Amino acid sequence: MTSILSLILVFITAHQICLAQTIQIKGTVRNELTSMPVSEANIRVYGTTLGTSTDKGGNFTLVLARLPVTIVISSIGYDRAVYDILEQSDAPLRILMRPVTYDLREVEISPVSHSAVFEDKTYSVLDYELMGDNVVLLVFRNVAQRAGIVLLSRAGDTLAISDLPDLPPELLCHDFLSNVHYYAKSGKAYQCYYNPESHRLDFLHPISIDSLEKYVMPYLFRISGRLYFQEKVLNGFGTSIAYYSRDGGKRNIKNCMNEKKISEFIDDQEFYFKWNGAIGSNSFPSDDIESEERFNFSISQGEGGGYGKNEARAHQFEFYNMIYPLFKLNEDTLAFFNFGNDLLEMLNPDGKVIATAPIRFHKGSTGISMPAMNDHDENEGWRWGTKIMADEATHALYAVFLRSGRVMIRKIDPATGNLGVKTIIPLPFPEKIKLYKGEAFFLCKESGSSENWKLLKCSIR
Repeated sequence: MTSILSLILVFITAHQICLAQTIQIKGTVRNELTSMPVSEANIRVYGTTLGTSTDKGGNFTLVLARLPVTIVISSIGYDRAVYDILEQSDAPLRILMRPVTYDLREVEISPVSHSAVFEDKTYSVLDYELMGDNVVLLVFRNVAQRAGIVLLSRAGDTLAISDLPDLPPELLCHDFLSNVHYYAKSGKAYQCYYNPESHRLDFLHPISIDSLEKYVMPYLFRISGRLYFQEKVLNGFGTSIAYYSRDGGKRNIKNCMNEKKISEFIDDQEFYFKWNGAIGSNSFPSDDIESEERFNFSISQGEGGGYGKNEARAHQFEFYNMIYPLFKLNEDTLAFFNFGNDLLEMLNPDGKVIATAPIRFHKGSTGISMPAMNDHDENEGWRWGTKIMADEATHALYAVFLRSGRVMIRKIDPATGNLGVKTIIPLPFPEKIKLYKGEAFFLCKESGSSENWKLLKCSIR
């Protein structure tokens, strides 16, 4: 009898836990111009199959397992709306949808046209990579049970089609020499090789993915027989730039420490240390940034730290996870983004600083309100996407900004640090954006989880 009662209590407890983890979001969808309810509007959680629709009064209830999420709202006769739900609130959401109009000024708002490089109703694009002036596509259908690899020109002309050497597929990647590698779920990597004379796409002898990731992928670029790479130091608070050459071996050419973040981290650690039972203690090692895990709130509780999972992720992304982008501009110049000192540094191949320019676009929305953007309302809400991109052919540098699923790209002037005119990717939620010869390639699908992924491109300025 006791064992039966124990089993019942276990099921009741598990049921209560499941209920406690359920998040219920209520809201209403209305016409932006008339405030009338929008009925039968489709509401979908982006990246999932979860969704619901509004009733006659425009009301909806959405049951979620976690936050934050992004929802996409669509309805016939209205522009699609995108809304970020960051936290649960007792107040219902109020979402406004703009009716579709056909005024000429509305048409002119979308200045960037796009075209399809690969669009097929039968096959979906799982991944892609650029290989010189060509594009390598990993395509599939029937949930990856039938997959193959396609080589296209940048204009979309088919150059070669090949079966995969190993199934099921995982992804494509390219190394610092622009070689494209096919990864299979078996753990093997195959380098793709195109023979233009026979119009064949072949695969070289496989190696393990672990070996490729360890010995090849860490290198960023090559200059005159030198292979350049970066290493994290001080638990990620700094970086070391080095190169490897056959004659001289490994040589470090520059170290950069983000002293501001180190100071902030130590201050926060000391406060957290004292708050958790060591009040009045002077034993905190101020010169040691690798303190006890339970006092490190960049670590989640599940890993022994003091913060919850979402809090730890936020700290890693916004505060502690510093990035130090390094790019090759030409055979004589490197571009190093020293965000700790708000400087773009020009280095020679030996790491010596030859010029600097102030940068501020990473400081928030005010940092991107440059003279080239005159429409103030259109500038609001954009935030730096913590990413710098380079055109793989011209080596031009671009900063990436995000707003509600949209992506904006702006060219960086290495001499001044200023940003050029904007290019907004014409479709929301683009994936894997790559830049080549003034064009942005990206994966996207129009709407709905059943649609196939397409490879599209647009011009950038």
